[in-house]
Amino acid sequence: MQTSMNDEAEQGLARAWALLDRAEHLARQGVRDETGPSLWLLAANSILRARDTLEAIHPGAPHTICVDALPGGKCRDLVGAAVEQLASIPQGHEPAGLSLALVHLAEAEHEVGGRLFS
Repeated sequence: MQTSMNDEAEQGLARAWALLDRAEHLARQGVRDETGPSLWLLAANSILRARDTLEAIHPGAPHTICVDALPGGKCRDLVGAAVEQLASIPQGHEPAGLSLALVHLAEAEHEVGGRLFS
């Protein structure tokens, strides 16, 4: 049971990383394509910090998820899906450092939450 819960936690971290990677890519596109690039840059940087923190917690994250299996959607949808993934980690199996990732993720949610980012 313990291994199963740990595997579930690792899968949640990896999936959240991949979702944030895709969201950060969309935000970087917005920096180039939109008239309000500074807002996109704030969002991209917040997402990047959250993604990098998850990678520090689970270094295998970039290599353990099939990117094709991720949902499409807007930047804010992907950030929201990443939040859901982290919330689904079984209680007591949260890795050390997750709280820092959640702080960055809250910043990212704030940046993308009220905007109509793609």
